[in-house]
Amino acid sequence: MHLRKLIARNVRILADVELSLDADLVVLSGANGSGKTSLLEAIHLLGTARSFRARTVQDVVARGSEALLVRGEFSDARTGASSAGVEKRRRGGTALRLCGAEVRAASELARHLPLVTITPDSQRLLSDGAEARRRLLDWLLFHVEPGYHAAYSRYRRVLLQRNAALRRGTAAAAEREAWSSEVAAAARVLEGLRREALGRSLPHLEAAVGSLSALPVVLRYEPGWDTDGDLGAALLREWDRDTARGFTTLGPHRADLRVTLHGRPAQYVLSRGEGKVLMAALLAGCARVLAERVSRRPLLLVDELASELDADNRRGFSRVLRELGMQTFVTTVSEQLVDTAGWARVAVFRMHRGRVVQMLE
Repeated sequence: MHLRKLIARNVRILADVELSLDADLVVLSGANGSGKTSLLEAIHLLGTARSFRARTVQDVVARGSEALLVRGEFSDARTGASSAGVEKRRRGGTALRLCGAEVRAASELARHLPLVTITPDSQRLLSDGAEARRRLLDWLLFHVEPGYHAAYSRYRRVLLQRNAALRRGTAAAAEREAWSSEVAAAARVLEGLRREALGRSLPHLEAAVGSLSALPVVLRYEPGWDTDGDLGAALLREWDRDTARGFTTLGPHRADLRVTLHGRPAQYVLSRGEGKVLMAALLAGCARVLAERVSRRPLLLVDELASELDADNRRGFSRVLRELGMQTFVTTVSEQLVDTAGWARVAVFRMHRGRVVQMLE
C-alpha cells in the first residue's frame, strides 16, 4: 500500500495541508511544534479514525475550528487505486468514507489501510504491563486471522455484561452461572483463534525481532487463565472475589505477550536505548509478518525515534525499515539524522508552524 496524496485540514496546527507523495521514504523535518507529528497523526486517522496521541477529538481539532478533515488517495499492487476520508466534529460525530462510499465502522478503514506506528513511547510496550502488548497482539490477529474481529467483539460484549452484573452485586445463582458460562464459551472461540494464528505467526515474529534487533529475544504467549481447566467453573468460583474487585480477573482479556532475554523480562535487562530498539524491532516484525501472511504491506509511521539513537543504531534502524519494503514516513528535527542511503525514492519535506514550507530534493 502506498499513500499517493494526503489532505489534512484543522488537524491540530495543520490548517490546510495538501501533499502529493511518490516516494518510498517520506522525511518530515522541522523544529518541535512545526506540525510534523501532527501530519503523522493525520495519516493515522485515515487508518484508524483515532489519534495515537490523544483520547478525545477535542485535543486533535485545531483551536477555533469545529471539525477536522483528512483525505488520502492510495495505490496497491494487489487491489489497485483507492481512497479514504475521515471527518471528526468537535462536538461529536464522525463520518468515514472508503472508496467514495460511507462506512460505519473504523474497523473497515483499519482492514483497508493497516498502519504500524513507532514512537518514542513505544518502549512502554515493555514497561506498562500486559495491556499494551495485548493490544498489539489483537491488532496483528485482526489482520491475519479471518473471523478474529467477530470473535473478539463477541467476547468483549459478554465480558462487559458479566462485569456489569458483578458491579450490581445482586446476581442470583442462576445469573452467575449464566454469565460465567457465556464468557467461557466466547473465550474458548477467541482462544482457539489466538492459538491457531500464533502457532503460525509467533515463530516468524520471534525470528524477525531477533534479526532486526540482534538480541536473543524469546516471545511467550500467556492466555490469561489455566486453559487446562474449565474456565466457566473457575469464573463461578471467583464470582465473590471478582465482585469485590468489580471486574473479571480470568480470561483472554488478561492475556500477555511476554518478552524475555536470558530468561528474564526484557525491561529488567535492557537499557532505555536498547529497549527502544527492541520495541521498534517488535513493531517492525509485526509489519513483516502481516506482509508475509496476507500479502498486504502496511504503512510505517516513525515519530522522532532517530533523535534518541546513536549514529550506529540510526543506520541500523534505517536499514531495517528499508529492507521491509514498505512506504515509510519519518519525522525528525533534522533530515541529517535520517539515513536515506539505499532508498529508491525519497521525499524530504521541511515544515514550519503547520505548513510545508519546502520540499528538499
